[in-house]
Amino acid sequence: MIRVIFAALVLLPSLVNAKQDIQSLNARVKQKTEVMVLGTMHLKSIKEEIDLSEIRGYLGKFKPTAIAVESLRGEDIFTMLNGSVEYHETLTNFVGDELLGIAKKEQSSLGLSASEAIYKMNQFEIVDNLSDEKRIELIRLSIAGYYPDTATLQWLKLTENDTSQLSTDLKTYLRARATKNNETLNIAINLALSEGINTIYPIDDHLDKDMYQDMVKKLMPSYSKSQAGNELQKSTLITKSQSLQKHAIQTGDWLPLYLWLNSPEQSSQVIGQEWSIFVDKDLEVEPALARVALWEVRNLNMVSNIMRVVASEIGGRIVIIVGASHRVFFEEYLSKMIGVEVIPFSDFASE
Repeated sequence: MIRVIFAALVLLPSLVNAKQDIQSLNARVKQKTEVMVLGTMHLKSIKEEIDLSEIRGYLGKFKPTAIAVESLRGEDIFTMLNGSVEYHETLTNFVGDELLGIAKKEQSSLGLSASEAIYKMNQFEIVDNLSDEKRIELIRLSIAGYYPDTATLQWLKLTENDTSQLSTDLKTYLRARATKNNETLNIAINLALSEGINTIYPIDDHLDKDMYQDMVKKLMPSYSKSQAGNELQKSTLITKSQSLQKHAIQTGDWLPLYLWLNSPEQSSQVIGQEWSIFVDKDLEVEPALARVALWEVRNLNMVSNIMRVVASEIGGRIVIIVGASHRVFFEEYLSKMIGVEVIPFSDFASE
């Protein structure tokens, strides 16, 4: 009997420690933050008028308290402007030289650096009943700090016609942003307008791009000859998305596309067809695995930015709008985060 008791005492610490993993900690969280990741096609190439009110209606049922999109944070734009030369092409492609130029003009006009503008924007008390004068101040700070999505949202909330405090270039820029097809405007900003949300959180990341071009140069010789790559272009993952998007443009019925892009079947094909190419098919091993590693760098940094939103919205409901291939990875990572509950789009939408 003494031996049994002694053995139990010896084993007790290890038994207790075995239960103290991250998921056991997660199970004890007092207040979960719900996160819905909406996978989407990138819509900027579509010339026809897009009406995504039905999709926004389903997202509205979730009652979001915050919305985040695949745009770069102002802090990261500032870092990239002052960082490696490899970032400059990325900024042109994903931010745009027009915004970079207008932001510089606003910084000069306001007498603020980008970091000072971001600080003042973050200290700004953003409420629904802002006066137009205050909204214009917020718009200028947002542009000076490289936060154009919040600036566009506040532009659309202006109630008066007196925008004399805004430069002609800035007004032209905002008018154009408020009419272009893209998921940020068609889904996120219009959803924010209907739900009384006053800020759009950017969560994208491109800090992998200082290594990206070197990887591409090494990968392309084998990728250009890849049979697996050719098969991917003919796969259901690609053809079904294209077919459903064509149907949506012709009929105005976007729900089948969004249900597909956010389905377990699509998730399985993203892993089994799109990303398996880089793991165990016919590509040169080292650059192919470097491609995977840099994809994970970007996704993990983006999820880190999502967790920054979670930190600001504890107990809230956050909608994340990203390219559909990101969604698969985001949901996997977020499901392991302490205090986060992942909510599928399909829980609120059905045909």
